[in-house]
Amino acid sequence: MSVLRRLIFVVYSLMPLFVIGTSSEAKEDLPNILLFTIDACRPDHFGCYGYNRNTTPNIDKIASEGVLFTHAFSQSAWTTPGMISIFTSLYPPTHGVDAKDRTLRENVLTLPKVLKGSGYVAPVLPKFVDIPNYWHLGFDVVDKERFQAEEGEDLLKLLEAYKDQRFFIWYHYHGVHLPYNPKNPYDKIFQEDIFSGISADTEAVSVVKKKSVIKNNSINFDNTDRKIIVALYDGQLKQLDDYMGQLTEKMKKWGILDNTVIIITSDHGEELFEHGFIGHASTSLNAKLYDEIIHIPLIIRWPKKVKHRVVDALVQQIEVMPTILDILGLPIPEGLHGYSLSTLMRGKSVDNLKFTPGRFEQGVVFCETILGGYQSTKEMEEIKLRCVRTKEWKLIYTNTPTSNMSSGGLGDGKYELYNLSNDPKEEKNIFENHPKIAKELKKKLFQWIETTTSTSKECSSQPNAGINLLQQR
Repeated sequence: MSVLRRLIFVVYSLMPLFVIGTSSEAKEDLPNILLFTIDACRPDHFGCYGYNRNTTPNIDKIASEGVLFTHAFSQSAWTTPGMISIFTSLYPPTHGVDAKDRTLRENVLTLPKVLKGSGYVAPVLPKFVDIPNYWHLGFDVVDKERFQAEEGEDLLKLLEAYKDQRFFIWYHYHGVHLPYNPKNPYDKIFQEDIFSGISADTEAVSVVKKKSVIKNNSINFDNTDRKIIVALYDGQLKQLDDYMGQLTEKMKKWGILDNTVIIITSDHGEELFEHGFIGHASTSLNAKLYDEIIHIPLIIRWPKKVKHRVVDALVQQIEVMPTILDILGLPIPEGLHGYSLSTLMRGKSVDNLKFTPGRFEQGVVFCETILGGYQSTKEMEEIKLRCVRTKEWKLIYTNTPTSNMSSGGLGDGKYELYNLSNDPKEEKNIFENHPKIAKELKKKLFQWIETTTSTSKECSSQPNAGINLLQQR
């Protein structure tokens, strides 16, 4: 490891001693924070992102009162690596929680730890931290029986219990994930776009309504199946959106709506037949890094301090932590990979963002995933897809178990290159046609891999089987 990277890691890992230890008095004017993440969520199926169906009127209203980022991207093709990047502002190769048997080391600084050091409470429902991937984040696990309820209702219980305290609450909504089986009437609400009458489910549609894991290319879908399945997905979004309306009304009734920073985002996107199938790495067992998988919503609402704005700059999950701290007026720790987006939220350009050691070029997105996501076997964990994305270009690199970074550090394996200006659907691989662009993007990607991988063993580990599941996580 280089001297610079060692220094960055030492500063980062010791930061709890300084940040948390010196923030004994909380600022009286700090707001509450609600981080609402939606599993497998497609922003281009939101009205505020230009969708033609009326799927998200309540979320659209939230976006109209806050900042909407049109080009936000996840750091992975499945849940865990992206969520840990949100909480640590570290890329997956560095935080190392990139497979189901990995967990953060206790000394890694996280967003909940910093906020607790500034006077926040950070309660979390047990279901969100009951696997090793989510240990050591710094949340305080609440009593399971006390907050047991249907999805969404448990969040309302939690908010009501903590509404008189300064809280940071994370809630992960799972209802958009496979299987696509919304409740009545949401299962039929968009079917009228397809049929004039009632139709029976085909075998393919029935599988999609029942199973959360459907192996890539294991089912053949005809055109009607595809339309029905997209309508079911949209029905789930409408079901979510109606809940968001109830949530904001409750928060308004309790007097906490406008004094709460609401962040709506996702762990990753979802394929809906753009490249032949549905789902994402953990559901199809065949990871992809096309935009339908990595493009995510990002909406930030805090009417007391944040004016409505639409931001088109490329941003990433690693930006969430420094942005929250910055808009609260709290110090941003050294060693984070992400930038604060507060300058963009005020209408300034990317050029106003200050580059500091440990961070990468702003406006360039990096992602990494193992082949089968959470369902990966040990063999599948050896196959990784990585990409580098700019506004105009995307390079995707898939290694094989025998791949290496010899030959000048450019690596073996499969490459895909797309000109996103001319081919936004990523349908034509032009890797062989643009060797100069390919070489430049390869250099960026492999520098990123080398730099971010060098500290991964110091940030994550395989958990001890004897760790108490009820400990602070």
